[in-house]
Amino acid sequence: MSRTSDSLVWQVIRKQNSFLHKRERTSRAGAVMFSCEPGNLLSAHSFKYSGIANSKTVDVSSEAGNRVALKTSAPTKTNLPKKAVNSTPLRKDRKRSLKAVKARGCNNFHRADLTSAAVARYNRLYRDARVKGGIVKAAKSTTGPRNNRHA
Repeated sequence: MSRTSDSLVWQVIRKQNSFLHKRERTSRAGAVMFSCEPGNLLSAHSFKYSGIANSKTVDVSSEAGNRVALKTSAPTKTNLPKKAVNSTPLRKDRKRSLKAVKARGCNNFHRADLTSAAVARYNRLYRDARVKGGIVKAAKSTTGPRNNRHA
């Protein structure tokens, strides 16, 4: 199987794919598009963050048991889907895990443009895992109808 270019794949899947979610059509602009594909750090429907259209992808996702894993794809093994994704569990403390996210997934040779998005995604998943584990209490909302009451 020959490899097709990333831009050609994006042109094919840009307007219609199974991961696309269109929300809230406004009068000034079209619908806001989100994408829930694996490898998309921000769930934004754009070529930069697409996990399908890019041959090199970085994904920080939660797994079973409140674990967080860093997944990177190898562009040379696109024909073998099981071997194409390298998964690294992030089990250490926050500082070491952030160092691993920056070193393995977001170095100069493998998607350095996604560093800030990968770090933000890891911080959010780390916080959620600690809340689910009962280590930290969830953040309280500062907006909403229940917070406007006065005693």
